[in-house]
Amino acid sequence: MLFSKLASVSVVLPLALAGTNVDYTKLQTKQGDKLPDFSFCGYHASNDPLPAANRAATSSLSAASGDQTKRIQDALDKISSAGGGVLHLKAGEYQLSSGVMIPPKTSLRGDGAGKTKIQLKDGTLVAFTMGTKVSGPKAGTPVDITDKYVPVGSDKVTVKSASGLKVGQSVFIQRAVTQEWVVANGMANLEEGDHWLTPKDTVFQPRKIQAISSDTVTLDVPLTDQLDSKYMSPKLAPYTPPDASSEMGLESLSVTLNPSCSGHAIGAGGDPKCKGGMALSVLAWVTDSWARDVAVRGYNNAVGVAQNASRVTLQGLIITRDGETDSSNGYAADISIVGTQVLIVDSSTRVSDSKINMKSFPIVTQGLTAGPNCVVRYSAAQPYMQIQPHAHWAHGLLVDNSSATTTFINRGSAGSGHGWAINSGVAWNTAGDYDIQSPPLGVNWGVGCHGGARQKGNNGTMVAEKESVVPASLFEAQLADRKK
Repeated sequence: MLFSKLASVSVVLPLALAGTNVDYTKLQTKQGDKLPDFSFCGYHASNDPLPAANRAATSSLSAASGDQTKRIQDALDKISSAGGGVLHLKAGEYQLSSGVMIPPKTSLRGDGAGKTKIQLKDGTLVAFTMGTKVSGPKAGTPVDITDKYVPVGSDKVTVKSASGLKVGQSVFIQRAVTQEWVVANGMANLEEGDHWLTPKDTVFQPRKIQAISSDTVTLDVPLTDQLDSKYMSPKLAPYTPPDASSEMGLESLSVTLNPSCSGHAIGAGGDPKCKGGMALSVLAWVTDSWARDVAVRGYNNAVGVAQNASRVTLQGLIITRDGETDSSNGYAADISIVGTQVLIVDSSTRVSDSKINMKSFPIVTQGLTAGPNCVVRYSAAQPYMQIQPHAHWAHGLLVDNSSATTTFINRGSAGSGHGWAINSGVAWNTAGDYDIQSPPLGVNWGVGCHGGARQKGNNGTMVAEKESVVPASLFEAQLADRKK
């Protein structure tokens, strides 16, 4: 590898599922919604491997006493200004008093997570940031999409006029939320004071135009959310993205916060000394970047990938929780995804002591997170460590070969009314416990879920439940098929 109200969606399955063999290309609803294509997740859309871990370093630093923030930042900036490269931090301890920004085309690499150790004391700090704050995109003129229904998995839309559109152009496939759609999804009658999505919200899918034929536009990545003219008026909205930072890496080191903020209460009432800190923040519009073989300890929220960041790989992350969880205001998230085409692979959440209550959401998507996003081979300790879309209609998330509990559910009035948190979610060959529910106007899938169902009444589309299935990994099978 390169590296609620229950619905009544009718589903057409293959005529013969021989034992545990599943032809994922034939799984679809009567409306034509298929499994999303997750093979586009990750660095360079998984078309290229990550840069070699043993590539030559541009320059090196040895550990020294005192604050090393400026020393590391100056060395990174010098490499970036010369065209990019690798800063090698030799084994030892490096104290940071403030955060470090990894510049474009530049990587920070240690000698290993147990050898190169980054130490921080301030729980309000982001240790490492990829990207800088930039202005928003320059919007073009939206054009109406005229199809009656565009299913999940389609890479084509018909527009009222393709005049002025160009191949290679960035576009949002977007639709304003309508009250009719909210009502049809059973989200209009939450508890008093709570609300789900409203007509002020927009569901969007960032794509690029791959081809144009007459008024049919082919997109570079198939859709992860359906477009239904009965409930919405979808549009194709061209835009020019801001200048984006890319080709940034963080590798082979550990990041430790001491005193630890792990387990501290989040939100109101939480320790102000533990607000906002994380080991790695990938900012908006960052693209084609990665973190690999990084161990994180002491953080409540360890890694965040912001909205409109894309094609990011997080590989071999080990996040250790080392503090009793104060869940008075909910649980923290180890990895939070708001970007798109994010690949999390061969990573885990661990606990320092299995006898202590250290609960968390290992991975969450936030409100309106646009797919595809992909989690492959994630492991997590303790029963309440759930991979869970968290709020407000994210779409297109794959959880593949993971042992953590996986929940695709209607969260109802949780939070401020998180409601249906995911559409077009796929749990594939998962060994952990699971809840798979489908919204009335969508579908979530469980294929080869062989852990335990957490509750009765799940109405998600289940295939080969309680079995392991072939192909073993949906992500790897889709990637191999795309590359044929």
